[in-house]
Amino acid sequence: MDKFTYVVKKEDEQYQIKDILRHNFTFSSRLRKKLKQNNSIFLNGAETVGWATPKEGDIISVRLPEEMSNFEPEDIPVYPLYEDDDLLIINKQPGYVVHPTRGQPNHTMANAIMKYMLDTGQNFKIRFVNRLDRDTSGVLVIAKNSYSQEELTKQMKRNTTRKLYTALLCGLVEGDEGTVDLPIGRPDMNRVERGILAEESGGYASVTHYRVIHRFPAELVRLDSSLTVENGFVEGQNEPFTEDEASELLRRGLIYKTDGYTLCELILETGRTHQIRVHMGALGHFVLGDTLYGGVLCKKSTDGLYVPLAKRQLLHAKKLCFEHPVTKEYMEVEAPLASDFEIL
Repeated sequence: MDKFTYVVKKEDEQYQIKDILRHNFTFSSRLRKKLKQNNSIFLNGAETVGWATPKEGDIISVRLPEEMSNFEPEDIPVYPLYEDDDLLIINKQPGYVVHPTRGQPNHTMANAIMKYMLDTGQNFKIRFVNRLDRDTSGVLVIAKNSYSQEELTKQMKRNTTRKLYTALLCGLVEGDEGTVDLPIGRPDMNRVERGILAEESGGYASVTHYRVIHRFPAELVRLDSSLTVENGFVEGQNEPFTEDEASELLRRGLIYKTDGYTLCELILETGRTHQIRVHMGALGHFVLGDTLYGGVLCKKSTDGLYVPLAKRQLLHAKKLCFEHPVTKEYMEVEAPLASDFEIL
């Protein structure tokens, strides 16, 4: 199928086809090179070369090269929110890494989408436009061709997209709205954690706007992120603990009493790794369930045990607003909350 077509005008006759493509389409130099290598440029339906000079009324068409991914298909649920010839947008569920890595070669969303392609009779190269952490749910965009990926990436770099998140935060946030404008970086390159880091020390400008939706007062305790096996807690397991253990941890300053949690909507101007988790933590309101940065809240149950309120960080990519890379239509795609937000 011809993805792009152009009817040559009288004033175009002085130009070669490669110049006409450069003037009328936003193809990157990398994509133009790929089109040339794959003989993907046509003049009046026949293969042509970039230095050919067309006449008025001629039709130049471009077919994007077909490319494929070779991940192992896995039967992992995929929940489409929007799909056409250029994009697949899904509601990612928590607990899945987006793309295979050396430490996580399988059981990723890439494996899930390979199975989805088999089930729907499709075949395209998987190109993730945005990335979500393993335990973050919500809108995940996959481009089906390199042009769509490049165009959406440009929009994100220009900050012309709008990214809205929903999060439950530890504690009762003061004030109904605010902005965090603090640079984020990686203080220790041997660790995954990010933190507030001055730009002269390698941090990147980062801006997050937040708005309080609802506050939930409650008598809770928050676990410090430094809790480990050695000092009385198995990090990341979120196991219940007794009142006696709670008293000891309170005495040692390893857990803190808090007055509830807050549901917030957040808008990102930038898209740094762990941006919301770091910025909200800088305010003292860690994302609920975030074991990495210190957002584990526990509530005393009827049997006297302190039980974590969440088994993962309750952060959700709620909505993405952008311009469709091919049709140029304004798009708003929204993902319903994952079921574990039922704590609300």
